[in-house]
Amino acid sequence: MGANGLDTCFVEFITSSAEFNDKPRMTLNIWNKSTDSINVSLSGTSGSIDAWDEYYYYGYKYGYQSAFESLGMAGKVTGNTISTVSDMGSAKSVLLVGAYASKVAFTDINGSARSYSGYVARNNIVPFSSRGPMADGRIKPDIAAPGLTLETSVSSFATAYTPTGSSSNQVVHSFMFNGKTYYYGEFIGTSASSPVAAGILGLMLQANPRLTPTQANTIIKQTAIQDNFTGALPAAGNNDWGHGKINAYAAVKAALAANSVQSYTGIKPECSLYPNPNNGLLTVKYKSSKAETLSVSVFNVAGSLVSTFVWNVNKGDNLKQLDLSGVAKGLYTVKVAGSTGYTSIKTLVE
Repeated sequence: MGANGLDTCFVEFITSSAEFNDKPRMTLNIWNKSTDSINVSLSGTSGSIDAWDEYYYYGYKYGYQSAFESLGMAGKVTGNTISTVSDMGSAKSVLLVGAYASKVAFTDINGSARSYSGYVARNNIVPFSSRGPMADGRIKPDIAAPGLTLETSVSSFATAYTPTGSSSNQVVHSFMFNGKTYYYGEFIGTSASSPVAAGILGLMLQANPRLTPTQANTIIKQTAIQDNFTGALPAAGNNDWGHGKINAYAAVKAALAANSVQSYTGIKPECSLYPNPNNGLLTVKYKSSKAETLSVSVFNVAGSLVSTFVWNVNKGDNLKQLDLSGVAKGLYTVKVAGSTGYTSIKTLVE
């Protein structure tokens, strides 16, 4: 191996007769210190063979630590980026999250401008985002979320993420608390987009704790954003974007609507209550088309009035904090009445 033929190449084969998909499998690991080409030939007695290369972005101009290249040789095949989704996303109840670029430029803590614009344009799917289909033909990913580039907190023990550390070009802010400085840095990857989706799912479950995995999956797909960057997507989604860009606000609203805790009379108002369940401290959100006076009443499960007050709201979004911490634990109904009707929302005080 290598230009002088003196490098040693270590090859490891790991095989299994059948995986969870009932197909045989082999992993080929190759270690060497130099850059070179290895001729790999795969053959079988029947069926087809699929091969995947390890994805590795940092520091390698082709985007891979190694790559399938035909090098112009007869019978050799250059690889592609089809079906790069991983084993972890293969389970049928998994919500597989791709990544798109919500931000491509920032200024680091030392005042230097940083940009990924040469790698991907803003609002587009990111090249490292895995693509489907699965081996059984299922379309993946299910949804795309921001994965480049997101600001997040950094471990206070990560000395690389400081103004003088080796990753200072990713550090953007600092915060001092109790005499100690904490830093915030930019983060990219599906390791960033997946936590975004998980956080949105957490909000959905806060709005509707009875939400099933199937319901949550359906809501996220049905409320996804399609725009000029995703293009018009088929009902089943596609293997780049899934069903589009995740829509936090619409997903949480749909989760709340799926919870059979709210009813209304007259014109349905845009009114919600969170968290639900709660410890007696909760917030009522009301979106009004005009300035008006609302009547808010709280009833216990027996229908007895617990609290009532008048709420003057303005046009647009309005928030009202309710304190029911002094009441007994149990189920309560919050009734919000306006000039065009009223809504009743059940809430559980734990």
